[in-house]
Amino acid sequence: MINSDLRVQETESRNAEDSKRHIFLLTKPPGSERTKLCLRLVERTEDAVLYLAGDGVFNLLGDSLDVLAATMQSPVRIYACREDMQARGVKSAGKATVLDDFYDRMVADMMDERNKAYSF
Repeated sequence: MINSDLRVQETESRNAEDSKRHIFLLTKPPGSERTKLCLRLVERTEDAVLYLAGDGVFNLLGDSLDVLAATMQSPVRIYACREDMQARGVKSAGKATVLDDFYDRMVADMMDERNKAYSF
């Protein structure tokens, strides 16, 4: 009985790891038509990961990410580039996970054949 329970847990874990994620790279500031489109798509996507780079980090300043988090059924993972935030004087305020290895992680996610990537 215990062995079968462990096998079920291992299978569920493997299936979760094998699931397709939708990777979104947002480099546009708030108010941009591309930003609005990106956030609407993220809102309608299960298992979304949003990467904020370049001027995309300015989205941390407004309330659009708060609204996004409130309207989604499953939580979206949001990552921000530390260097881009520092260059623009933006703070995360707990809205995103700030990564030192932002580009390494983003490229790995985008190159994973199970994932689908979008750039805005």
